[in-house]
This record gives sequence, structure tokens and C-alpha cells, in this order.
Amino acid sequence: MKKLRLVEGYLQNQRLNHSLKKLSMSSKILGFLVALLISTIFLSCKHARTNQGEINSKAKLQVLYFHSIIRCPTCNAIEINTKKVLDHYFKAQMDNATINFASFDIEKEENKALIEKYQISYTNLLLIKADGTKTDFTYTAFDCAYTEPAKYTELLKAEIDKNLK
Repeated sequence: MKKLRLVEGYLQNQRLNHSLKKLSMSSKILGFLVALLISTIFLSCKHARTNQGEINSKAKLQVLYFHSIIRCPTCNAIEINTKKVLDHYFKAQMDNATINFASFDIEKEENKALIEKYQISYTNLLLIKADGTKTDFTYTAFDCAYTEPAKYTELLKAEIDKNLK
């Protein structure tokens, strides 16, 4: 009887050790997956370097892009495709300052006044007429600048044309 209890105790201890090893392995796998996810996020984003352009109060239309220092592919696509639309369809208006494009890092201290003025808290694309009328194009930009650039081009061109009237 005593030997039977010893054997049962030994088996129970072995099962407990086995369960602990499995739990330890699961924790290691989970830790690895979390580290992989964080690495992927940082490697897939690009660091913004500086502000590009500035507000031109004489422009009939301001196209203002606000972003954080770390940008995902969609955020990068918004700026790239916005510039493409402006360069391709509105080059003359950009050259004569009828339209002004500027990109601002929301994390820079020097941009705090603009961020407060336009109540910016994350990536935004705004079209602002000389009379102060503001069109927030952010949602459309996030919807299709990266996944459907041709659609984005068409929608942004139409919105700029409408704001220039």
C-alpha cells in the first residue's frame, strides 16, 4: 500500500512537471509572438523627417496633411498620392500659389499652434479655402489612398475642383 502511494505521488508529480513545462513553453511562444508583432509594426512604418512646406495665407486653397513621426503604409500613401494629384492635375495652380500643400508632423512642438487651431489629434488631410471653409478629407483618404489609389485620385481631384470654385 505504501509503495502504491509512492508511485501515485511520483506520477502526480510527473504530470505537474509536464503541465508546468507546457505552460512555460506557451508563455515563451506568446512572448515571441508579441515581440514579433511589435517588430512588424515598427518595421512597416516609416519615420517622417521634417515639415514640408508651410501655410501660405495668399493661397486660394490650402491642402494640409498632418501626420505623426511614425507612419504606416496608408499614411505614407495619403501624402504620396495627394502630392501626385497636385503635381499632375494642379501643377499650374501650385506654381502660381493658388493652391498650397504643406505637411506637418503633429509631434513637433513648432506645430502645436496649428494642431490646436484645427483640432488635430491624429493623421488628417484638410482642404481649407481662403475664406476659412474647411473640408476634412481624412476618412476618404484612409478608405482608398493605399488600397485604391485611382479612386483616391478621382475623388481628391473632384474635391479640389469643387473647393477652387
